[in-house]
Amino acid sequence: MSGIRAVDVLIVTYKTRADILLRLLGSLVEHAGDVALHVAIMDNSLDAAPREIVRAAVARFEGHFASLRLTMSDANLGFGKANNALAAGAKTPWLLLMNPDTALLPGALTTLLSHAAASDESAAAFEFRQTPFEHPKNYHPISLDTDWCSGAAVLFRKSAFEAVGGFEPKLFLYGEDVDLSWRLRARGFKLKYVANAAVLHESYSEPGEIKPAQVMGSTLANVCLRARYGTWRDVRVGFLMLLREMRVPEAFPGRRKALRDNIFKAFGQLPYWRRTRVAANEHFQPIFAGWDFERRRKGVFFVAPPRESTPKVSVLIRTHKRPQWLREAILSVERQTYPNVEIVVVEDGEPLSQPMLENEFKHLGERLVYRSTGTPVGRAKAGNLALSLASGEWLNFLDDDDAFYVDHLEALVSSALQLGVPGVYGIAWEVPTDIQSQQPLRYRETDWLLRFQMPFNHVTLWIENFMPIQTVLFHRRLYERHGGFAEDMDQLEDWNLWTRYTLEDRFEIVDKTTSIYRVPSCNDTAAKRQDLLDEAYRDACARQLSMQAHLSPGLIMQAARSSHALNRPPTTAHLARKLAERFAIGRWFLRRFLAHRLTTPVGS
Repeated sequence: MSGIRAVDVLIVTYKTRADILLRLLGSLVEHAGDVALHVAIMDNSLDAAPREIVRAAVARFEGHFASLRLTMSDANLGFGKANNALAAGAKTPWLLLMNPDTALLPGALTTLLSHAAASDESAAAFEFRQTPFEHPKNYHPISLDTDWCSGAAVLFRKSAFEAVGGFEPKLFLYGEDVDLSWRLRARGFKLKYVANAAVLHESYSEPGEIKPAQVMGSTLANVCLRARYGTWRDVRVGFLMLLREMRVPEAFPGRRKALRDNIFKAFGQLPYWRRTRVAANEHFQPIFAGWDFERRRKGVFFVAPPRESTPKVSVLIRTHKRPQWLREAILSVERQTYPNVEIVVVEDGEPLSQPMLENEFKHLGERLVYRSTGTPVGRAKAGNLALSLASGEWLNFLDDDDAFYVDHLEALVSSALQLGVPGVYGIAWEVPTDIQSQQPLRYRETDWLLRFQMPFNHVTLWIENFMPIQTVLFHRRLYERHGGFAEDMDQLEDWNLWTRYTLEDRFEIVDKTTSIYRVPSCNDTAAKRQDLLDEAYRDACARQLSMQAHLSPGLIMQAARSSHALNRPPTTAHLARKLAERFAIGRWFLRRFLAHRLTTPVGS
């Protein structure tokens, strides 16, 4: 049991279809045996027909919950204001907000409530993962903290909800969940993403769908929130973006007129939003990324292909005198939504991590394989030992200071099986990290950058590695055919491995951000690291000359046609880093330039 015995469920409807409302209520009934659900519905429809649909649905589920009440609003209050009214009548310490077009998947509520029960009072909200299209906003793969919670399916601690005054009533639809989340964070509360608890959410009928209400509501909210949380420069940028959007060709009738109306609305409300400003503090630093709020993971419309089987995946972790980092890496693997995973840990040197593994991960049993080399043997030999210990059909390396998002293996395995290729790779954030303390582990992540997101190309791979090691899932037949790492290499050994593994095969990209890898944020440390990589690069290039790639004439022509476009970004970045990182001002400028050029937000 979760420890939470009763929850208020708040549902706001507006011209809701009977089938989707019945589906939602039916999914709630399936969880009602584990917890007392007090369901409150407010219908914002003003027409008789949709109101009758809601009444009929409520009548059908009478007696299935601890309580069930229906309120017919005299006016369309909007999402936030209607939820505030429902929350005022809540009976429990927990408020579960569900959009009518959502439905709980099996075990979702129990999982979410378990997370909430195990959290302290600082955690104010717990958000479900949405399927089939996962919400693209970012969350931290270790802490599971998220910058804001989508109001479509989220559990609020009632005391925190009331402490900040609930939803902002001036935001009619869209953006009110961001505003509430940011006010909670500004008060020191944390927001949690419970990715192993999923709901079905039919927010889009098809990938790339443009929803007029979302465009209009979110653009207005963006400018208003810039006024409440940002600077005058942020406000100015918001109005300029509205003006620019009016020049874009009409995606739907009335778009330009609605945007023009938004300009006047935002300008008229500007005094209110500035008067109710919320200042940034140690808990909260807002990020406006164009029309987006905070960072977004790439892959908004990626859906993992269906799979008929779940072959075992071995995640191979090399570590050296860093049990604190190893703990976080293992946690990111343990949380995977993919069910059949083996974790192989090889410690290069003394068994410093063994006590931690035995104390904290004993529950993994045979799923965790651990070996220590006793004396340091180097990254390549440690990696080869991990390969020899692995029993999985598919293999994936993970450095001890890197991490997977919870759907990393789910996305990669499903894609590999569908595409029929021996290797796939996802997209990763590069996270410059300032390590403040090793024991206890404390660090500060200074940025999140997208460096590599290129389709596979043999020519490009021979010039520069665009597949960070943790992004790659490969079939064990590649290891059995080509062997493991070159043991005389201690840098870029993964690049050499991918080059050998693709001499007769090709990998395919999975166009979603599924992992992170860390780099030093300290300029001096980064420069020294780059010097080592530059030296290793020359050695690795020399090794390329001894290999022979088996490419068809057609593949050669394809590579030649695409190599110019594909090679320019990584090659330019490589040469720029080599030059700029030798000078302090160059390192600073390069970091800002790449942050601006490589973190382009995904459109709504």
